[in-house]
Amino acid sequence: MDNNGVYKMKFEKSSFDINEDYDRLSDYEKERISELDAETYFDYEDNGSYICFIITSPIEMKKYTSILSKNLIKFEFSDLTKDVISSKINLELELKPQLSTTNSIKYSFFIDDVNEWVYNNLEIDMILDRISEVGMDSLSQIEKDFLKNYNS
Repeated sequence: MDNNGVYKMKFEKSSFDINEDYDRLSDYEKERISELDAETYFDYEDNGSYICFIITSPIEMKKYTSILSKNLIKFEFSDLTKDVISSKINLELELKPQLSTTNSIKYSFFIDDVNEWVYNNLEIDMILDRISEVGMDSLSQIEKDFLKNYNS
């Protein structure tokens, strides 16, 4: 299990307006943001809001959100890690309505990365709990693949 998690950032403004906020940051803060490390991300605009899903470490998210908070940049932050691993949230289905010709490749790479991250963070006890909860037939393909490869 790695220490990265899945996070959702939502800003009540467009990416254009977020860029204006970014321009007001100090050079030091801009440098800190540019150095932040993320495994993968997927972002889009939705009804005037900029939304970004990201896989990164809790430390990196803390660094980023502290810069935003310090500069009074409003955002909503959600840690989706447990819900994504336990299949309570299916990012592939949730993000599909945001799919367009301009972001389809980014979407595909993101979903592949999320699926790989989920697979690498599953544990046999999680799968057994899911089987008890929803039955074998309701497992996700990733959970079935994990189970199939568990003893291999």
